[in-house]
Amino acid sequence: MNMNALIPEPALTSTRGATLRLRDLVKRYGPGPAAVDKIDLDVAANEFVVLVGPSGCGKSTTLRLIAGLEEASEGTIEIAGEKVNDLGAAARDVAMVFQNYALYPHMNVAQNIGFGLRRRGASRADAKKAVAEAGEILELSDLMHRLPGDLSGGQKQRVAMGRAIVRQPRLFLFDEPLSNLDARLRLTMRTEIKRLHARVPTTTIYVTHDQTEAMTMADRVVVMNAGRIEQIGTPMEIYDAPVSRFVAGFIGAPAMTFADGVLDDHGLTLATGAHLPCAVQHRGPVTLGLRPEALTLGDTGLPATLDMLEPLGAETLALWQTKALGPVWVRMAPDPALRPGASTHLLPDMTRAHLFDAATGRRVN
Repeated sequence: MNMNALIPEPALTSTRGATLRLRDLVKRYGPGPAAVDKIDLDVAANEFVVLVGPSGCGKSTTLRLIAGLEEASEGTIEIAGEKVNDLGAAARDVAMVFQNYALYPHMNVAQNIGFGLRRRGASRADAKKAVAEAGEILELSDLMHRLPGDLSGGQKQRVAMGRAIVRQPRLFLFDEPLSNLDARLRLTMRTEIKRLHARVPTTTIYVTHDQTEAMTMADRVVVMNAGRIEQIGTPMEIYDAPVSRFVAGFIGAPAMTFADGVLDDHGLTLATGAHLPCAVQHRGPVTLGLRPEALTLGDTGLPATLDMLEPLGAETLALWQTKALGPVWVRMAPDPALRPGASTHLLPDMTRAHLFDAATGRRVN
């Protein structure tokens, strides 16, 4: 695969991306909490939106509701302004790519890609042209006569995407398509999917539990928790201004450091007794959140002892043990002289701190 072709190329097929609108969408499977609970979401034509959250949060169920593979208990689903609740999956004009590829093992690559076209009545000539174009886009042209059993995981996933491309659907739906691939191949396929979206713009809803996929691929991220939407925003909006402790803890690697404390007229007093200046109007119990880049080493501040180092080349992640904050990850420049057991002080940048109400978990600053 040509990984040097990172500059978006002109679209090679017609653009058919549609708007998507979900209102008060609910899915129940029985008594107890709903799997999807009153979701509202608007997606623009050709936008790339990623649904992210822990297992069981309702993201895959939401995708299946959009696809017509599940029936909504309540609420409406509109595609291109048309209510589709009563339409079957085949009538909604969407294409879904699954994590297990769902290829026919007895058909070669070309036959797998073109199978849906022939079933929908496309002529042999039109189907052959569409399959060839998809093969060129996905760099599968030399593999057209191979069977799925002779392909790598990444090649199988590209065949599954080719089958979706040739249909020119109004929506692309991806259900954790990279979860069965190794780390190196996931990185490659993330780039390829974004490159594909640049060449063949189509409204795309992508489900993952991997926050790195969400942050690197999405135009907008939808963070889900317990069947509800916690926050919708661009990747940097989600990272820089999480609306809740849940979002703050789920997004970001290494994870944000949290510490309980109380805000009063004199600043923030942590449960451990440490005091930090804090010009926030909120008063009462809060949870302080600090990302690894919000702390620096200094001669004054919170005493800390180095526990471990993770050198990453251009930067180093250091885990420090502190009495005030507990274990804290700090993102810092490489320092060959630094060794576990070293002592220093950590200075929190309170202008970059996140504060959440201790009772509700909602952001207060």
